[in-house]
Amino acid sequence: MIRNPSAMRRLAAGDSYTFLMKELEKVDDVILEPLTGTDWPRDMPVITGGGLLESIASIDVTYASSGGDEDNLFFEAANDIPVIQADMTKSVARTFNFAEYMAFSVLEKEKMVQVGRDPETFLNKGIRLHCDKVIDRNVYRGFSKVSSTGLVNNPAVLRSSAVPHTPGGSDTQWSGKTADEILADINAAISAVWTANDCSGDALPNHILIPVEQFGQLVTRKVSDDSERSILTYVLENNLAVQQGGDLVISPCKWCRGAGTGGTDRMVVYANRVDRICFNLTQPLRRMETEYADMRIKIPYFAQFSEVRFLYPSTVRYMDAI
Repeated sequence: MIRNPSAMRRLAAGDSYTFLMKELEKVDDVILEPLTGTDWPRDMPVITGGGLLESIASIDVTYASSGGDEDNLFFEAANDIPVIQADMTKSVARTFNFAEYMAFSVLEKEKMVQVGRDPETFLNKGIRLHCDKVIDRNVYRGFSKVSSTGLVNNPAVLRSSAVPHTPGGSDTQWSGKTADEILADINAAISAVWTANDCSGDALPNHILIPVEQFGQLVTRKVSDDSERSILTYVLENNLAVQQGGDLVISPCKWCRGAGTGGTDRMVVYANRVDRICFNLTQPLRRMETEYADMRIKIPYFAQFSEVRFLYPSTVRYMDAI
């Protein structure tokens, strides 16, 4: 017990001040959540539904003839007609399960409800954000734990290096290149995809991913000192895909940084179409039955998705050291 009157007065004054500050404090209704994001909905087609599966299979077929193109010409005296053949193979993509749960006590929930908050609201957002980020990693890089790969690091995709800035030199980075040299790199990658698929219009790339730093260079640097056009505008107007009647989108992607050979930055050129490349979200994130035990609430969540399915690997091309 405090018997000193002056001490009691000082304590009372301090308590009054603290009480006053609490009364004058205004709690902002806006909750400051983490600044984070995912880009897979922009860069990767998804097929939703199908239920819980062990794997997803697709059938590939290639055609061949017993004769060459000119051997198929038929003349009246001919008695040897070429035969068409079909070779069918199966490609299998694995599925991965995502599971996480939220847990809190009944008393904790009651206390937060009294001040207008609900732990389920926060934790539900957290689980959904975490699941979205796991899918993001699956789409772009895959999981080293299960030896899976993604859009930017599939070993089946052909790759090349950017052309040096000067003949015989070793500097291939875009930071030292002109607009025409950057356009030449992009057109070389587009041309490689196009010619690898018999110059089919359905194989023309329509999407390019580059690191954030290189994207910033395309946006901020001008074509020349006396021009108002950025290099990005120049490239989008004059690339091979657009000149062949297609469309082209160039997007920044954080996963491209260091994804190339030797840790170099990588450009990914591909056909962003569901019939060329995709992944399956067989079971969107789902809330399971709530469990109660020892004054605690436990709510599991579950989702399932497949690894990236490169239906036509030849419609993807990597260019490193940009």
